[in-house]
Amino acid sequence: MRAYFKEYTANNASITGKLKDYSVMQYGYTETATTEPVGPKFLRITDIAQNYIDWNGVPYCPISEGNHEKYVLSEGDVVVARTGATVGYAKMVGRNIPDSVFASFLVRIRPIDDEYRYYFGLAITSSEFLDFVQTNAGGSAQPQANPPLLGEFELSIPNKQSLPEFNTKISSFLGVIESNETEISKLHEVKDTMVKMLSSR
Repeated sequence: MRAYFKEYTANNASITGKLKDYSVMQYGYTETATTEPVGPKFLRITDIAQNYIDWNGVPYCPISEGNHEKYVLSEGDVVVARTGATVGYAKMVGRNIPDSVFASFLVRIRPIDDEYRYYFGLAITSSEFLDFVQTNAGGSAQPQANPPLLGEFELSIPNKQSLPEFNTKISSFLGVIESNETEISKLHEVKDTMVKMLSSR
């Protein structure tokens, strides 16, 4: 998928621009996580700093209806860690996710034009974006990356006419990846259950 993304960008990017000019950024919700299902899943830095998001391990949080509407995650949303050792780590949200909101140490990035959501998602979850953030994040003991800093990232902008084919292919790629991640998560769940059963004997 990364190879296709790079090839597509090389063949279709017509201009270069800063992320801040093509996206909307938002800080996450402040609340205490709980293992009790009192509300939606509560996505945190810890959850996105892995190879993939294991939704079974993501905790919950209480939230009002108004705040839920403000912070609920949708397919194609990208969340970025804005502080700590994993500053700049990012994940793009898939289509088959539980009802979820994102925590305050994350920044959500959405393109102004929704047609670009997959393209921006791959750009922001790239090694180039991570290198940019970690190089420029302020604070030696506790690196910080706020929206103004994230917005300075420069990326190639493809022409919109080429996006439908790109989106179709990326959606297919992501569907396979998400399916594999779900199966891995189920296997981990079975493993944990078996370990608990054996240890209780």
